[in-house]
Amino acid sequence: MYPKNLTLFANEKLVAPEISMGGNFSYDKNGRFYSSTTIYGYIKREGVTDSYKSLLAILNSQLFWWYLVNTGTVLANGYFRFMPHYTKPFPMPEIPQKTALMLEKLVDEILAEKTKDKNANTKKFEEKINDIVYDLYNLTTAEVEFIQKV
Repeated sequence: MYPKNLTLFANEKLVAPEISMGGNFSYDKNGRFYSSTTIYGYIKREGVTDSYKSLLAILNSQLFWWYLVNTGTVLANGYFRFMPHYTKPFPMPEIPQKTALMLEKLVDEILAEKTKDKNANTKKFEEKINDIVYDLYNLTTAEVEFIQKV
């Protein structure tokens, strides 16, 4: 742990386990969760105007998982590492305001459902997010079908 970074723990951020099966980024709105060597905190750089919820949607998308599967190293039982130096090269798109609001609304729907029941089925919201993310990257139908095979 770097003492100089201790002040960052209490900030709004995204957190993710180092080793995971699929995207498991979470939103820490109030800076309650602390990172360690097995959980990473992701704080926006100065000047980044995209909301954490929009970024959360992209980082938990099927496209981002496909990226990690194709650029990372598989561990036992199909798990992958979500270390920052594996996630950093992923190109983040410009997110138009209208799209950002749609992503945020879908993330809010998922959070509301999971707050009521941690096992709630949120697949319909996740599929909508994936569709929006594919559009952000201007993927063709053939490219989307290829990604969905993973």
